[in-house]
Amino acid sequence: MARKKKRQGKPDYRLSLFLFVLSAVAFGFGAWGALNGARTLKWPRVSAEIVDAKLTYHEQKTRDVQRPDEWNTFAVHYLYSVDGKTYLGGGIEPYDFNMQNSAGAAKMADTYKTGSTVQIAYDPKNPADAYLVPGPSSMSLGLLGLGAGFVLLGLLARRMIRLGPGDDDDDIGDTKKTKAVRKPVELDPDIASFYPKPGVQPQP
Repeated sequence: MARKKKRQGKPDYRLSLFLFVLSAVAFGFGAWGALNGARTLKWPRVSAEIVDAKLTYHEQKTRDVQRPDEWNTFAVHYLYSVDGKTYLGGGIEPYDFNMQNSAGAAKMADTYKTGSTVQIAYDPKNPADAYLVPGPSSMSLGLLGLGAGFVLLGLLARRMIRLGPGDDDDDIGDTKKTKAVRKPVELDPDIASFYPKPGVQPQP
């Protein structure tokens, strides 16, 4: 039977606790942004004219010169009127923490062109606060997913720390030694014919 390794002192759960803290931070910001963004779905809508839409390409050099970091950002301005007063808005998604998804920015640039007319949502209490795409932002939803991922990693790390090292046999590839099975010796049929079979009386 394999011998279990003895644990040295109490298990150290600092790594799992660190992952749980990261999950709480990411999930907290994501939930806050998603809930507040969801409230904008109930805001009134009004037609707006896009007066400026720009997709900017960014590139940052890294240690690997052949593969620099690349991403896109999208900026837009639109005019709309509420109660006879004209406003210039530039909000895209509510509570996006001033971050954008590169692929999402490129898709918006293809959808919202300069001179086109769109429906925007504005705050009835403050019409100057408006958004092109109301609802939970992609970044807030991404933070929720990131928080859930950190929770899973924390649980996995805690389980591995609690179990500790495995059996001694695991150190050599998790293989157990087994005794070799000896193959029974087969007699030559000509020689075996001279020996009486079990249960048969020999002939005189």
